Amino acid sequence: MRAGAERTAGSDMRRRNDENSVRVTNLSEDTREPDLLELFRPFGAVSRVYVAIDQKTGVSRGFGFVNFVSREDAQRAINKLNGHGYDNLILRVEWATPRAT
Repeated sequence: MRAGAERTAGSDMRRRNDENSVRVTNLSEDTREPDLLELFRPFGAVSRVYVAIDQKTGVSRGFGFVNFVSREDAQRAINKLNGHGYDNLILRVEWATPRAT
């Protein structure tokens, strides 16, 4: 094993990913997680994608989250995609606010 390879702890990685999370709003009801992954992947390594789906109707609730491995990649995605036209709507992309515990 390379030096330093054993240092990654699961909880540490999860916390770091929260800091690199962007919130995407004004998604169409047809948007699914693979769609967001395809849209955001050009900006850098994506560790997680989530689209909120209405349990009763099965359609998107209009928002989701994308977690990047790197904060710089997340910032670049915000800079390029906030106000970007997607699926006939204008996306709003901003830093996600941490969940209250």
